Amino acid sequence: MPAPDDAIQTLIQEAMQAALREAEAGQLDQAGALYRAVLDLQPGHAGAHFGLGWLALQAGRLPEAIPCFATAVQNDPGEESYWLAYIDVLMEARQFATARELLELGRRHGLQGATIDAFEQQLASAGEPQTQEIDAAAGLYARGQFDAAGDAARSLTERFPQHAFGWKLLGAVLYKQRAAVAALEAMRKAVSYAPDDAEALTNLGLVLKRVNLHAEAESVLGRAIALKPDSAHAHNHLAATLLELGRLAEAHASATTARSLDPDYLDAWHTLALILDKRGRSGEAIEAYRGVLERDPDNVDVRTNMLFCLSHTEDVTPAALFEEHRLFGRRLEARVQASRHWENAPDPERPLRIGIVSGDLRNHAVSSFAEPLFGRLAGRPGLVLHAYYTFPVHDAMTARLRGHMAQWRDVSGLDDAALDALVRADGIDILIDLSGHTSYNRLSMFARKPAPLQASWIGYPGTTGMAAMDYYITDRHLLPPGQFDHLFTEKLALLPVTIAFAPAVEAPEVAPLPALANGYPTFASFNRVTKISREVIALWARLLRALPDARLLVGGMPQGGGYEHLHAWLQEEGIGAARTRFQPLVGMRDFLPLYGQVDICLDTFPYSGGTTTMYALYMGVPTLTLAGDTMAGRQTACLLEANGLRQYIARDGDDFVAKGLAAAGDLAALAALRPALRADSPLWWPDGVTRLADSVELALRMMWRRWCAGLPAGALEVPSGQP
Repeated sequence: MPAPDDAIQTLIQEAMQAALREAEAGQLDQAGALYRAVLDLQPGHAGAHFGLGWLALQAGRLPEAIPCFATAVQNDPGEESYWLAYIDVLMEARQFATARELLELGRRHGLQGATIDAFEQQLASAGEPQTQEIDAAAGLYARGQFDAAGDAARSLTERFPQHAFGWKLLGAVLYKQRAAVAALEAMRKAVSYAPDDAEALTNLGLVLKRVNLHAEAESVLGRAIALKPDSAHAHNHLAATLLELGRLAEAHASATTARSLDPDYLDAWHTLALILDKRGRSGEAIEAYRGVLERDPDNVDVRTNMLFCLSHTEDVTPAALFEEHRLFGRRLEARVQASRHWENAPDPERPLRIGIVSGDLRNHAVSSFAEPLFGRLAGRPGLVLHAYYTFPVHDAMTARLRGHMAQWRDVSGLDDAALDALVRADGIDILIDLSGHTSYNRLSMFARKPAPLQASWIGYPGTTGMAAMDYYITDRHLLPPGQFDHLFTEKLALLPVTIAFAPAVEAPEVAPLPALANGYPTFASFNRVTKISREVIALWARLLRALPDARLLVGGMPQGGGYEHLHAWLQEEGIGAARTRFQPLVGMRDFLPLYGQVDICLDTFPYSGGTTTMYALYMGVPTLTLAGDTMAGRQTACLLEANGLRQYIARDGDDFVAKGLAAAGDLAALAALRPALRADSPLWWPDGVTRLADSVELALRMMWRRWCAGLPAGALEVPSGQP
C-alpha cells in the first residue's frame, strides 16, 4: 500500500494532467478548478500557479496573471518557461522596469538563448523617458513652439517606440500643423500603447472627426468620457461629432455639458453656437458667437461662422449684414502682412494660370455646379487650371474633378504661410475662392494676396468683406447691374448666363402631378433646417390655413432629431400634425423621388434655396418664393425668371399667399408644367454649360487685361457670345 505522501503526489499528477486536457479542450473553468484543487493539496506547486497564470492570460485578465507567474518562478526557478512567461507578461503590461530586473536576475540563473536575446532587444526599445524629458517636450507644445515640439516627439517615438507619450505629442503637433491623416496614425499608436489614457482617446476622437470617420469618433469619445466623465474637451468633441452626424439634440446636450464643466472653454461655446445655428435658433446662435468674440475677437472661424448665420436672419438689414462682413475683412487684413509683389508676366493674351481653392471638391452641392463647368474649361488653350483642395478626404467626385485639373494640390495640411508660398511658386494669375464664409475656406490665406487677382464665386451668396478679394463672379440675372454693388467689397463680374447645373444621373423620371390623384395639394420644403425660421413657418401656415385640405412635407431634416421646434411652431399656427410630415435627410437616390409626392415647393427667406430649387425644377416642381433684397434672398427668384416662372415670385407675404392659392387652384397648368420643366429649361440645355464656360473664360480674360494695363479691379459685364 503506497505511503500517504505518494498518494497525494499521484493525485496531484493526475489533476495536473486532467487540467492540461481541459485547457487544451477549451474548458478553462474546469481547468482552473483542477489547478486550485492542486494548490489546496500543495500550495507551493509551481506548475499549478503557472497554469492559473496561463488561464488568466487567455481570458485577458493581465493583472491576475502576473502574480501567478511570479509565484511559479519563486517556487521553481530552474524552469525556464516560467521565467519566459513572467517576463513576457510584464512586457505586455508595460512594466518594463520590472521586466528588465527580472531578465537580469534570470541571466544570473543561467537563462540564455534566442528568446532571451529577443526580450533584451525589445526592452532596449521599450523604455520610458524621464519625467523631465516629457515635461520639456510638453512645454514646447504648450508655448506654441510646434516645430520644436514635433522634433522632440519624433525623438521620443524613435527611442521609446512603445511609450504612448511621444505618439500622443506627435499626433497633437501634426493636428496643429493640419496634417490630419498623419496625426490619425500617431494618435492610433498612442491609444494602442495606452488604451486607458482618456486624453489620448479624446485626441484620437478629434482627429477621427476631422477625417470624417464620425461613427468611430463617437465610439472613441464615448470611451474617453467613461474614463474621465469630467473632461470638457471630450464632451465638446463628442458634441461636434454628433453635430456632423445630424443628431442635434444629443449634440446640444453634450455641448451644454462641456460648457458647464468648463465655463471658460471657448471652443465649447463655439460648438454650442454652431448647434444652435443648425437647429434654426439663429438669435441664440448669434448671441453665443458674439460671446466668444468678446473674449477672442480675432477668431476667424467664429467670426466667419457668425456671418453665415447672420445671412439667415431676417432682422438684419442688407446694409448691416454688409457692415459685419466688412468688419471681418478689416480685422483680418489688419493682422496680415500682404505682399503685393508678384513675378507674373503682364502679357494680356498669354495662357492664364487659374487657381481654384475649395474644400468642396467632393460630394457636395458646390460640385453639382463646378464639375460640369470645369469639364468644359479643362484643356482650353487659354487656361491652365490648378486646384488647391483644403479638405483632408477624397471621394469619387474628388477623383472626377481632379481629372479636369492640370495640377492638383492637397493643401489641407498647409498653414496660410505655406499655402501662400505654394500659390506664388505656381505662378497663379487669378486665384478663385469657392467657399466664402463656409466650411474649410482659406480666406485668411487670401488676405495675404498670393496672386495678382483674386475672386470669390459659387460657394457663398455674398461678399467676403475683404479688400484683398478683387472680384465677385455672378450673373446679371441674380445681381442686376448697379443694384447690389454697394453690398460687396469686391467688384462684380457679371456673366450673361445663369449658372448651369448638372442634375444627378440617378434622377428618376418626372412623376405625374400628385394632386390629381390625391384631391388636395401637397406643398414641400427640402431646405436645411437652419433656413426655416419662425417667420418662415408663419408665412407657410397662412397659405395652409387658406387651403384647409393641403398638406406639408418638410424634408432634409437631421437624422437624429433637433427639429422639434418646427412641430411646435406649426401647432402654434394652427396646423395640426395630421397635415404635416417630416422626412429625415436621405441620400440622393432616395431624395429625388420625394418630388413625385409634391405639387409646389415653398421657399425659405431671407436665405432662399439654391441647389434644392434646381433639383425641384428638374423634377418638374416649381418653387413659390418671396424675393429678397440680398443675393442669398434672390437665388430662387433668379432661377424662376430663367424658366419664365415669374408667377411664382412674390413681392411680400400677402402676394406669397395669393400666388400660392392661384397656383394650387390651377391643377391643369401645374400638370402641364411638370414635364416641360425637365424638357425645356435653359438650365440644362445641352449647350448651357458650354455657354457658361465661354463667359467665364472671357470674364477671367477681361480681369487680366485690366491688370496688365495697370488698371485697378473694376465692375465688369461680360457680353454674350464667344470670347
